[in-house]
Amino acid sequence: MKSARKTYDADFKARVVLESFHHEVTIEQVSSKYGVAQSAINKWRKIFKDNLPFVFASTQPKQKQLRPEDSPEYLKKIIGDLTVENDILKKALSVWD
Repeated sequence: MKSARKTYDADFKARVVLESFHHEVTIEQVSSKYGVAQSAINKWRKIFKDNLPFVFASTQPKQKQLRPEDSPEYLKKIIGDLTVENDILKKALSVWD
């Protein structure tokens, strides 16, 4: 009977890889600490090293695309509409009191 293959999330892999780069510990120690095969740690380290230049590829942070409903003019219009509706409701309630 086959057992299910373990899967690890990106945060866990990053933590293991970064710890494996410390000079004070060996890959064997990291492997036993986290219960991960040494071959998996070596594979993750290679992926990390291969993709490290891409972290610094873009020096400009990506600009968030603004939607029309995020613009200050649109929000001011919504506030104005709600203020008018609120005034109408207040007047209607005062008539019934």
